[in-house]
Amino acid sequence: MSQETYATCDEYIIATGDDSSPDDRIRMMLESQSAKLRALVGIRSGEGLSEDARTLARDLVIDACRKALVPPTLEGFGSDLAGASTASFSANGFQQSVTLQNPSGSAYFDRSMLSALRRLLGRSMRMGTISPAIGGRNVPR
Repeated sequence: MSQETYATCDEYIIATGDDSSPDDRIRMMLESQSAKLRALVGIRSGEGLSEDARTLARDLVIDACRKALVPPTLEGFGSDLAGASTASFSANGFQQSVTLQNPSGSAYFDRSMLSALRRLLGRSMRMGTISPAIGGRNVPR
């Protein structure tokens, strides 16, 4: 039985404006990123999410898929520069500079939204204890 995806193909296209990626590729990416999000956050099979949590999950999955499917481009250098986030140009001494952002086309989750989802689900805090050692022995409390 297939797990649910947190976004549909139509939601992805509306949110990103990406109408050039094939629907089957979008669906595959949505499924894999939804599975990755469930594993990363610890959402169990069949666990119901609040409306806010579902909204965050949808936005996280759509954003990660867009990063993998649509490389950023810069125009104005004679051709598109896929994967570039900034570029500069000067005329007299002819200088050109390009900064690449996610050149591999990897899908990754936005940290602040992922952190917000974890907090909303009550899974953001880690707890542990430290037992101090005095003279090489643990001191009972």
